[in-house]
Amino acid sequence: MLPRTHRTTPKPGNNGRDFGACYYGFVNGSESRVLSVLPDLLAGESRMSEATRRQREWAVMGALEFLAGSSTMRAMARISVADLMDPDAVDAYVRASQSGTLRVRRPTGKASESPRSTAARVSALRWLARATGTRQPPPFADWTPLAPIPDDAPAALRTACQALTTMNNFYATRTAATIAVLYATGASGYGLCTLRTEQIVSEHGRRLIRMPAQDPAPHRWEPGDDTALAPVPAWGTAALDDWLVLRAGTVACLQGSDPRTLLVSGRANAGPRPPGMPLQPRGLGRSWARSRYVAETAVPGLAMPFTLEAACRAVRALVLTPEPPLPASRSSAAQPAAVPA
Repeated sequence: MLPRTHRTTPKPGNNGRDFGACYYGFVNGSESRVLSVLPDLLAGESRMSEATRRQREWAVMGALEFLAGSSTMRAMARISVADLMDPDAVDAYVRASQSGTLRVRRPTGKASESPRSTAARVSALRWLARATGTRQPPPFADWTPLAPIPDDAPAALRTACQALTTMNNFYATRTAATIAVLYATGASGYGLCTLRTEQIVSEHGRRLIRMPAQDPAPHRWEPGDDTALAPVPAWGTAALDDWLVLRAGTVACLQGSDPRTLLVSGRANAGPRPPGMPLQPRGLGRSWARSRYVAETAVPGLAMPFTLEAACRAVRALVLTPEPPLPASRSSAAQPAAVPA
């Protein structure tokens, strides 16, 4: 038995959470060693799904093993969050992911890793950086379409937005504004539901949406340091303005504060949730299906993308094409690698 002064059993009541911090000499922020903070961070977010938890652990542990050059605990335990988030270290990790050297299983004829796996790795590093107050690496932009995209999809979205704007209906106006914002940002259903009103800015009669910088960036965006401005198309400005007015009237009836999310519900649902609460991705998908039927009924021959995610893929593939990277830029490391012949 160990002497009392050397026992490692945590004190009752802390559920074991303080032990790792004490053992590794936990220091808040980028100076913390990754293995001293990662278990508590993964366990401490109640809203994180189990699948996301496993994915983030897989990605961060993969980055630790790659940077340490070994899978031994002794080698990985020395690495701090700052070491892991070093731009050169992140670039090397991304390149290794793209080349396929991180793959455990190598299917025949597919040496490289999927761009979505690389995006998941970078997303996990960004989460760890946010949780520890460290500067985040740039997001990995994956613009690869999952299925063939109709060439007329962007035109169909524009026609649907204009048709829905004239209907003077809460749900039609919300979908029209959704189309305008989607056309500007290429955001997924989840991304649209997390947009906030303070991200909408006005400049010289235009509406713009402040987004996190991406690498590579869409050629329509106006880049900055950590953020970029995504211009709303002129034909969608009226829809967005109308929605902001409707939204303000809806949230004004709430007994609490404004939820600040751009998209809110129009009716009471999910038990005690009143109108004006943040719209969830599933509800946005159902609203898209209803509005698609309404728009296609009003405009004969119109064929909107069948789902919101199909519309997102169409915008990313045909509208928000990225700028080619500069020869000496780090963005070249974030481009999906070609499959070797």
